[in-house]
Amino acid sequence: MSMFQSAAREAYRGIATSRMPPAPAGAVSVADFRGLYRSCTQDVLRFLGSEMQAEIAAHNAGWSAEKTDFPAYLEASWIRYYRIYLRLAASPQLRSVCDVGGFWGAFPIVLRELGYDVTMTETLEFYSDTFNGLFDHIRSRGVKIVDHDPFDKDAPPPGSFDLVTVMAVLEHYPHSLATFMENMRGLLSRSGMLYLEVPNVAFWSKRVGLLLGRTPLAPVGDIFASRVPFIGHHHEFTLRELRELADLSGFAVVAEETFNYSPRFELSPANFFRYPIRSTAFLLRPDCRELLGIVCRRTDDPPGD
Repeated sequence: MSMFQSAAREAYRGIATSRMPPAPAGAVSVADFRGLYRSCTQDVLRFLGSEMQAEIAAHNAGWSAEKTDFPAYLEASWIRYYRIYLRLAASPQLRSVCDVGGFWGAFPIVLRELGYDVTMTETLEFYSDTFNGLFDHIRSRGVKIVDHDPFDKDAPPPGSFDLVTVMAVLEHYPHSLATFMENMRGLLSRSGMLYLEVPNVAFWSKRVGLLLGRTPLAPVGDIFASRVPFIGHHHEFTLRELRELADLSGFAVVAEETFNYSPRFELSPANFFRYPIRSTAFLLRPDCRELLGIVCRRTDDPPGD
């Protein structure tokens, strides 16, 4: 083994142990969480049929069955959700959770199975009867579903929660996020925490693609083939922008994370040797990883609470 290979292997041993927040004592293991999540995902995917996917894709052609494999997407997403669970497990005082725009409901169901009080919001007027079976199943598993539009300035808060999660939501909205962020403040209990997760517009593959003349934005063909309004990605974020959004909205960032969740971009020795330039970029420049997340709290909360 060359000196370069030895150094690379040692570097990835280090990064492999830091891909997740540290697991607190008593937390569910990776294997147990992934097994529970897989079971819950398989349950909700029973409701995915051609009619449902066609309706999902009506306003975003990129979600058609030919372009999006929802089972593969949900399976890979266990990494996203386990990271949040570890933060919950590290803070026993956080017992109530609201997942804004939860839709598939697999993660809320997992948290409910782990003993948390879980609410999921959706704007139900946007869904036909095709989705009733899915939402009924989520409710049957102990998750409360609240009809709530977080972008409506007159929407009353559906409750007060210790943790509010907003994942894969912000990038779909084309207008000011001022009302949305103010509504998030209204959902938080005293000293509650807000978790925002968004795709990284400065992801390595998008940087390289732009250099080669490919847009990092939604494909024009998907926009053209979609009904109005288009609900694909309007604005993805850089880490600096995500920090700025929190600051503008009266939140203080208490933790940040950048990570990959797609298997082909996993930070691993195997991927390092197969894609050394890309993998080195992920290692040395965390701000070019696939997803961005921040944990924040309201600035008007006492810092010691």
